[in-house]
Amino acid sequence: MTMISRKCVLKLSAPALICTLALVSASSYAQTFPDKPITIVVPFSAGGGADLVARMLGKELSKNLDHAPIVIENKAGASGNIGASYVSRSKPDGYTLLLTNSTLTINASVGLTKGLDIKKELSPVANLVSTPIALAVNSKMPVNNVDELVAYARKNQDKLSYSSCGTGTPQHFAGAKFNLLTKLDIVHVPYKGCAPAVNDGVGNQVPILFSTIPNAGPHVQEGTLRMLGIASKNRLSFMPDVPSISETEPFGDMDISVWFGLFAPSGVPLAIQKKIEAAVLLTMKEPSLQNDFKSRFYEIDIRDSKNMSQLVDHDLATYKKLAQQSNITLN
Repeated sequence: MTMISRKCVLKLSAPALICTLALVSASSYAQTFPDKPITIVVPFSAGGGADLVARMLGKELSKNLDHAPIVIENKAGASGNIGASYVSRSKPDGYTLLLTNSTLTINASVGLTKGLDIKKELSPVANLVSTPIALAVNSKMPVNNVDELVAYARKNQDKLSYSSCGTGTPQHFAGAKFNLLTKLDIVHVPYKGCAPAVNDGVGNQVPILFSTIPNAGPHVQEGTLRMLGIASKNRLSFMPDVPSISETEPFGDMDISVWFGLFAPSGVPLAIQKKIEAAVLLTMKEPSLQNDFKSRFYEIDIRDSKNMSQLVDHDLATYKKLAQQSNITLN
């Protein structure tokens, strides 16, 4: 009887023992993590916004992760899908991360992630910064605020067009939302990137533009563009005089920003992911780094993994609905 009882005890205890050993192993691994370089993959070309954010973060993050080297690797292509898919297939050990922007959720909302399920295959770590979409006009346009632009557009919409950084970009969605809420039909002119769109705004070829603050900001300071508002609920901390478009009717729910966040492949041990998350959040609270971001027209928008996940869910629903309402299709 004693032998049978022992056998039963052993059988019953085996799963618990395995779980205990797994927890001990994960805990030990977390204590030694990191013991080699960490790679942050940016799914866009070097020199762009995501690349800049990654390099600014990486430079400071190392000291909060036991001084492990942080390597920035650009894997551009397919509107960010190539780099995102690469990270999703990487070994879930915490040594390969993805720093991307809200293009990820736009692609997913219109079915352009090429088989990648961002909810199942990527795990949010933290959001870092954001930049609301700016509504700007050439300084020669006879409008000084959003109300005046709407009134001017109602009289001249057949002659007007607005530019964006490309079809399906957050800037395009902001312009589509503007048309939707005002019941205007200002023609959309998509560019291959923000820089050429801003250049033609400065040159008055396409006098209305939806762009990012970092791209439009310097030209506003020079006086060649006039910023009428930003497409976010709140004003910017570093440009408090620029109104939010939502302050003007009928734009109460206008809230479109480009966020920049960090993701890990799904399956990273929780202790490892939490260690990375804590290090990122600590790094982003450094005043010198925050000031550096603000000097480049990025708003500090720190969110932990839980709040970052909620942001992703919100974006997926918002962009899917707006794409349907405005007949935005991407091929």
